[in-house]
Amino acid sequence: MSLLHRLLWGNKNKWQIYGAALGAFLGLFLVLTAFQFYHDLQTLLGGSDADQYVIINKKVSLYNTLGASPSFSEEEIDTLGQQSFIQEVGIFNSNQYKVAASSPSLGFYTELFFESVPDEFIDINTGRFQWEEGQGEIPIIMSRQYLALYNFGFAPSQGLPQFTPNTIGRLSVDIIVRGRGGRRTFQGRIVGFSDRINSIIVPASFLEWSNQRFGSTAKSEPSRVILKTDNPYAPELQSFLSGNNYEISSGNMIGGQLPNLLRGIITAIAVIGLIIVLLSILVLVLNFQLIISQSKEDIRLLLQLGYKNKQVSEVLTRRLLRLFGLIIIGVIASVAISRLWFVSWFETKGLSISAGLHWSVYLFGVILIGLLIFLNINSIRKSVESLN
Repeated sequence: MSLLHRLLWGNKNKWQIYGAALGAFLGLFLVLTAFQFYHDLQTLLGGSDADQYVIINKKVSLYNTLGASPSFSEEEIDTLGQQSFIQEVGIFNSNQYKVAASSPSLGFYTELFFESVPDEFIDINTGRFQWEEGQGEIPIIMSRQYLALYNFGFAPSQGLPQFTPNTIGRLSVDIIVRGRGGRRTFQGRIVGFSDRINSIIVPASFLEWSNQRFGSTAKSEPSRVILKTDNPYAPELQSFLSGNNYEISSGNMIGGQLPNLLRGIITAIAVIGLIIVLLSILVLVLNFQLIISQSKEDIRLLLQLGYKNKQVSEVLTRRLLRLFGLIIIGVIASVAISRLWFVSWFETKGLSISAGLHWSVYLFGVILIGLLIFLNINSIRKSVESLN
């Protein structure tokens, strides 16, 4: 084997092979990173595109400024539920009393509002989002956008600390409820952040109880409604909303144009990565064929002396496997290190993603690398056999 190794590799220019290996490394890194970012985007957007949610309200006009209520009547809500392009309808209930939050340790006080929606419209695990009468702590779900506004708007201007989603979940604040001549202080704790609902959500059981205890006697009609639909940009939905003077609430809407743009960018990165990989593999194949071609006379002589095609192929295959082994280790290490950096960066923006790689990324990487190794080994074997 040492003789074969010297014949095949001695005095050969290996820089082209190393350059192709570097290209394969960069291409695989781009492909696997883009594949992981696609799963992160799905997670941040609430999962599958099959279930889309939009929040609507009535357009505000001069009549509302003069005192008219822009709320939805029961008949209007029933009409929404009867539309074929709307699967489910959920209403927002709001507090009918004054509510504020304070933290003596942080030195801040602010007025708040509370809303509630049916649990099936909430996009986080509702296991901790429960409240019963007599319970002193109120679980709260906050819009992730509100955390970003606090971190990059309110906190710097007030000299307050910034929080990640994990650290703010450990913080308990005083919730002061006032109304109908009564006052009570609860402990509030944030149990999750919503990407779907741009509001401050409390359990429906707490809001119903507190409105009866502290709110006005008259039950108010909802001013916002959340809809579940297959496609929030369907022409029939847009036409219906426009015809009834409704509008989609501003904020993060699942299925919007920004997610589609991000998916397009991620797909483009993955395609570029695949092109780089394919070009690198082509260069590797050509270089191994060139090595065999340059040594063909020596190889033919060795074959005549009794060496087997398999022995010649194994020398090149071992070098190929060592090369791909280094590429695999380098790609995994680089993706893992970059992953930690991106997780930390996302947390500073108020977004939480898992530090681990999705299982399908490992599977896709193994399949892709296995295919590349097979193509190269098959090319080496055929090139050696052609010398017989």
